[in-house]
Amino acid sequence: MNKIELLTAGAYQPGVYQLLSAIATAEIQTAVENAGWRFGHLDGRAIQSKADFLTAVAAVLHFPPYFGHNWDAFEECIQDLSWLSAPGYVLLYEGVAHFAQQQPAEWRTARAILTAAAAQWRAEGRPIYFLVREAADFRSHLEWL
Repeated sequence: MNKIELLTAGAYQPGVYQLLSAIATAEIQTAVENAGWRFGHLDGRAIQSKADFLTAVAAVLHFPPYFGHNWDAFEECIQDLSWLSAPGYVLLYEGVAHFAQQQPAEWRTARAILTAAAAQWRAEGRPIYFLVREAADFRSHLEWL
């Protein structure tokens, strides 16, 4: 059983993790979808700013048209996801270093919102995992998976 299969089986507490495994994105998606969960993938090479990050997440998670492209709206949508109902969620963000190094304060805000969302979803009994994988020498100060 790989780490993603263990994750969907409940072996890890929902939250934000630095993914150290070299498992291919397609394999992650397959494992997540085989569990009946929703999978989203962010390509960090295209994310250089807060606006890029919010636009990318909104597209991947199919945020509703009323999404306001600001942190408050992001927090509201990431804690709702009623339009994307599933027993669990995995969002893989590859190349996080591009955004995190260029906009560290904005990345800290995003990470705080994602951490709070994972806690809220955990309390409601639906796990959500935000997995980040960097593309450069970057330490995200997250728990490893």
